[in-house]
Amino acid sequence: LTKLGFRFTFDHIYEEMDFEDMLGRLLAYESEHKANYQIPKKYPPDPELGAWVAAVRRIGRDSIDATEREALDDIGFAWVSKRKCGSKFMNGFRELKSQFVRELGTDAEFETLDYQDDFKEIWGKVLSANTESERWLVAQRDAHRLGKLSDARVAYMDQLLGLDWREC
Repeated sequence: LTKLGFRFTFDHIYEEMDFEDMLGRLLAYESEHKANYQIPKKYPPDPELGAWVAAVRRIGRDSIDATEREALDDIGFAWVSKRKCGSKFMNGFRELKSQFVRELGTDAEFETLDYQDDFKEIWGKVLSANTESERWLVAQRDAHRLGKLSDARVAYMDQLLGLDWREC
């Protein structure tokens, strides 16, 4: 199947695909849909494009090649998706971040926070008060230990500043 071009995973799609080709496909999508580059991650007519856009956003504007970042900026690429994934993983991830921000007592978005020394203590409070989130976190740790947590999900988990999720 691999020789036929079948893809079993999209984990490394950003690195594997030709940037110019994907940019062209992205521009064609935007021309047709006028959606401000809000392409679904699972876009049936072009699954590679949806996965590639999700990977670009996950990697982040500051972490991709400067020339590629400039090309995406030049077309007005939306670096943050307004779409919300409804998977059990993403729902649990968003809920955990939301609980942390509430415990921190701020209106700031989680992604804008800078690490503080007391984050580990705050995570302890969040998890002890929310057994469902604690179970979800332990499930992610266990999946990772068994090699069943995708690279993309590991990248999301690593965004949880001050939380040693691999050892919880």
